[in-house]
Amino acid sequence: MSDRKMSDRKMGIYRRCFLLFFCLTFFCLPFSTFIRNLDRPALSQSKQKQEKSALVHLGERLFKDDRFSTPNGDLPASCSNCHLFDEDPQGLRAFTDFLNRSWVSSRAQDRRRLGLRNSPTIFDVTEMPRLHHDGEFGSLEELVRGTISGRPMGWLPGEEAQAFERARAVVLNDTGAESYRVQFKTAFNIEVDKLNRDDVVNLIAKAVAGFIRTLNTRKDSPYDKFVELNGLEKKPAPGEDNKAFARRSLAQIISLESKSSIKLTKDFNVTALKGLKIFYDAAAGNCATCHAPPLFTDFSFHNKGVSQVDYDRVHGEGKFAALAIPAAAAARRPSAQFRENPSKDKPGEADLGFWNFVDLNTSPLRRSGESDDLFLRRMIAAFKTPTLRNLAYTQPYFHNGSIITLEETLGEIIRLSEMSRAGRVREGAEEMAKIGISAADIAPLIAFLNSLNEDLKRGY
Repeated sequence: MSDRKMSDRKMGIYRRCFLLFFCLTFFCLPFSTFIRNLDRPALSQSKQKQEKSALVHLGERLFKDDRFSTPNGDLPASCSNCHLFDEDPQGLRAFTDFLNRSWVSSRAQDRRRLGLRNSPTIFDVTEMPRLHHDGEFGSLEELVRGTISGRPMGWLPGEEAQAFERARAVVLNDTGAESYRVQFKTAFNIEVDKLNRDDVVNLIAKAVAGFIRTLNTRKDSPYDKFVELNGLEKKPAPGEDNKAFARRSLAQIISLESKSSIKLTKDFNVTALKGLKIFYDAAAGNCATCHAPPLFTDFSFHNKGVSQVDYDRVHGEGKFAALAIPAAAAARRPSAQFRENPSKDKPGEADLGFWNFVDLNTSPLRRSGESDDLFLRRMIAAFKTPTLRNLAYTQPYFHNGSIITLEETLGEIIRLSEMSRAGRVREGAEEMAKIGISAADIAPLIAFLNSLNEDLKRGY
């Protein structure tokens, strides 16, 4: 072999070695670094999960702690007193109690025992833009702060500062291996005793809200399984209103029936299917207009006439229609006068619901060109549309807990819709007048509503 060929061969070997070194340097080494870094996001996610668990664990404990209630009343209270799950021997609850109006602590200055309203379920509230029957709160954190300083915990108007001071004291004075100091440190990485009162209250609200956000329905009821089995839509399409969704869903069901391809189950039978069709039919139940899946609520506020019936039951037929309610310019909202249960000795007091809290400037419910007076008047006695999921675990029904059974509830809906058509409900919701169900529709509608119940024995 000549010297020149030998030189060329060596150069080729050098080039290949250089290329291999180049690849190792610029490809393999970064790749090995990438391999090592695969663990880092996992560790970060694990840490986040641990922190979330600590937050939820803390929030659940705070949720069940009755030491935040006033020491001046006769009924220690916690969030869990009104939002039960399996704590009562009477049976499971969807985080509600069994009372028509939840109990509150009786005070020397306010002897009442009944609260203003029935306790609603807190399942899925993380998806709701306004909270409470009257839309008082715009976030879970606001709701928690309002609850621990409000009438549910026995506090009176004007005692908010006292309530918050007590909340901070409860946290700081808690002892034991897993004291609140330890739990706040684990959940928030802070020394809670170094925080001022408002900061502590805000962290309490954040923790309790974090726990409540874990309370979601599984969406595995007989209805959900029927929808999945038949390939039906689970919710309105983006931009589709509830009425259009109901029409489309009803057409899909009728089409499947015409082809004899509808699939029923043991827990969603022909009676439940009939009830679903009534529910979707705008000329019959007209229910989906306000109760659209997947949560069976439009998150909005409507006047069904329930508050009017409540008032007239005490003061006489037609008295609510004559009740003096100030116009927008003169109204002072929220008004203690119009957030009260009706009583014989105070005829000027009533429960006007969302009227107290609706924002006249930003509310999406305001119609184009509608004046402040007309809009506020339309919100008289309007209350939030409740979810229809798990009704078997939330009775009694309506915001005042005035109805015990589903049969009675639907019978009352029929009566109120007839009153609306006759123009006998003051500022009644327009959709109520369009409900056309009869007594014959009650049984299938109940069969459908019962198909929305999940097996809460499995937990949440």
